[in-house]
Amino acid sequence: MPYKPPGFFRRIVIAIERFLKWILFSIVHIVVHSRVMTAVSLDQCKAILVVRQHNQIGDLLCATPLFRALREAYPEAHITVLLRPLTAEVLRGTDLIDEILVFDKQAYWRNPGRVLGFLRLLWKRKYDLVLVPVTVSLSTTSDFLAWLSRSRTRIGPASLNGVRNLTHYMHNVRVPLDWRDEPLTHQTARNLAIVKPLALDKTSRELVLSLSAEEREKGRKMVTEAAGNHRMVIGFHPGAAKAANMWDALRFAELANRCAEILDAFLLITAGPHDDLPLHEMTINVPNDKLVLKNYPLREVAAAIRCCAVFVTNDTGIMHLAAAVGTPTLSLFGPTDPAQWAPPGERHRFIVGKNGDISSITVDKVWEALNKMLRAA
Repeated sequence: MPYKPPGFFRRIVIAIERFLKWILFSIVHIVVHSRVMTAVSLDQCKAILVVRQHNQIGDLLCATPLFRALREAYPEAHITVLLRPLTAEVLRGTDLIDEILVFDKQAYWRNPGRVLGFLRLLWKRKYDLVLVPVTVSLSTTSDFLAWLSRSRTRIGPASLNGVRNLTHYMHNVRVPLDWRDEPLTHQTARNLAIVKPLALDKTSRELVLSLSAEEREKGRKMVTEAAGNHRMVIGFHPGAAKAANMWDALRFAELANRCAEILDAFLLITAGPHDDLPLHEMTINVPNDKLVLKNYPLREVAAAIRCCAVFVTNDTGIMHLAAAVGTPTLSLFGPTDPAQWAPPGERHRFIVGKNGDISSITVDKVWEALNKMLRAA
C-alpha cells in the first residue's frame, strides 16, 4: 500500500508525546548539568558508542561512512552502535564495528524490568566517547541514552537547521548542525558532521553492508539456480514507502521485459510488506523468467541483489541496501533530492523527474541509462 500520513488521532498522540517529553526534559535540565568541553583530546580512546536508534534502514546505511571514519581514526577502539531491533540485523557482521547494542523501546514499555539489563550492557564498556549523529530530526531519547552512558565525552547536536535541541545539555560537546545554506550536502556528509570536533581524516563516502561468506553463497545459489542459462541478472524494486516516490509499475514492467527480451537477462524483483499493488501490477505484465522476493529477510534480499549486474529502484530503503552490497544501482527520484539521498560512488547513477515528478521519467531514458551502466561495468 502507498504511504499514508498519520491520521488525526495519531497526530494528536504524537503531539501529546512531544509535549510530555518537553515537560519531562525541562525538569531534568534543572538537575542535569554537563560541563561544556571546548577541546576534545582522545589519544587513548578505547571504547566508542554511536547512538543511532532510528528504524529507517536507508538513514542507517548512510551512517556507515561515519563508522568507517571512526575505525580508521581509532583502529584499536571497541566500537559499539546502539540500534533498534529492525535495523540491528542490517549491520550484523560488519567489520567497521565490534558490537551492536539493541534498544527495544516497545519491549521496555511492556516489561520495564528489562531496562535494568539494558543499562548494565550500556555501562559495561565504560565508553570514552559517545556520539549522537543527527541529520533529519532531533531525538530526546538518543540524547538521554548518551547521557545515561556516563561517558566523559558526549558529542551531540546543539541545534538542527536552526531549531534548538531541547536536550542539548545532556552533551558536553555540542555541535550546531545547519545545512540550510548547503541543501545539497549528502546524508553521508551530514552524518560525518558530528565528528567535526575530532578533526578526523576524510574517508570514503560509499555505503557498506557486510555479508558473511555463507550468506553470499546462499544468495548466489538461490539466484543462479533460478536464472539458469540467462546471460545476466538485472534487479528491480517497484515499491516505495511514499506514493510520490514510486515510478509507474507498468513502466517497470516494460523496462524489465526489454531487459529479458533484448539482453537475455533474468529478472529479480524485490518487494516489502507494503508493496502489494506495484508488485502485482508489475509481475502480471512480465511473462519473462523472474524470481520474486517478497517479504524476505533483508540480509537474504541483499545477498540476492549482490548477484545483479544492475539494480533499478525507486528512492527507498532497498536503494541503499543495493548500493551497500556493491551492486551498480540506478535510482529513480521524484520529490526527494538525489543530491542528499542518491547512493554515492562512481558505479551508481540516478534519474530525477522534471519538477520533482517521478512520472515524467520515461522508459526510454531509464533504458538508455541502464545500458550505459552495463557497458561501463
